[in-house]
Amino acid sequence: MNMQRTQKVCLNGHQMEPDWEVCPYCPSSGTTNPALARTVKIDATEMRTATQPPNPPAARKTEILERPPQIDGIAWLVGARGPEKGRTHRIDKDRALAGASPSCDIVLSGNAVSDQHASFRFQEKHFVVTDLDSTNGTFVNGDRIHQHALADGDRVSLGGGEWVFKCVVFEEG
Repeated sequence: MNMQRTQKVCLNGHQMEPDWEVCPYCPSSGTTNPALARTVKIDATEMRTATQPPNPPAARKTEILERPPQIDGIAWLVGARGPEKGRTHRIDKDRALAGASPSCDIVLSGNAVSDQHASFRFQEKHFVVTDLDSTNGTFVNGDRIHQHALADGDRVSLGGGEWVFKCVVFEEG
């Protein structure tokens, strides 16, 4: 038995209820125009998917690609205490700014973080942290610093948070 019924579809082929004036699957132009839809006959096999658009969008997947480091080392700040606990920040270029400003390379949260709190530089096979005249200071292993060459495992405190500094410096060849 060939069962057919009348079905309303939009110009892109999405099935619509008879009383709909605008297709909910298509981007809205903000106007209701009866010419946006037409009525067609469908058979019983198409009625099972009447609530889904005929061509649902393909599933999308985001892949995060690792970029090669721009310097001869890579470092990470691993959140140990405070609002950044458990987060990591990768440093793989010659200079990275840390602070509350969204323009910083390492954006930190917390009330005691200055907009541009500190910078991390790779100089002569070492990472160096410099306080950028922040209001609450930058500390390495408990000592307030202006500039300090970091070693793997140092504890860096700024803006109420504490990070463990981890780094790998590549050997030549």
